[in-house]
Amino acid sequence: MTVRDGFMAFAKKYNLPLHEKNENGSDILSFYISGEKGKYNAFAMCMEEERMLAFFVDCNIRVEAQYRGLISEYLMKINYQLKTGSFQMDPNTGDISVRTCQYIYGSDDEQKALIEQIVLLSGMIADNYCHDIVKQLP
Repeated sequence: MTVRDGFMAFAKKYNLPLHEKNENGSDILSFYISGEKGKYNAFAMCMEEERMLAFFVDCNIRVEAQYRGLISEYLMKINYQLKTGSFQMDPNTGDISVRTCQYIYGSDDEQKALIEQIVLLSGMIADNYCHDIVKQLP
């Protein structure tokens, strides 16, 4: 099974309407994640050669240049606590996202379970912390 096949099985299981685009030679699958505190854009890149899934959740937070140092420090403290995934801030735009990259391995069922865990956990991380990040902004 390919990484993409595993991801598509996850999308089918949760009836996710996927949008697909090709950017710089990579296929990117996107959809929305709804949590208790918000709705987030999510993006998956299935890297078959590496057997890796790169998964991103856009936190819908853009930090102005003068506050990026402050928020970077706060994100570092959060990242230190996380077991998987991490918050990233684009140094040019200040956009914050959750990023999780994972090698996908095992039987077909194990691969599907791993992909589901990555996607759901990344969404939960965004939903749990994004409001706290916004509260750090002056």
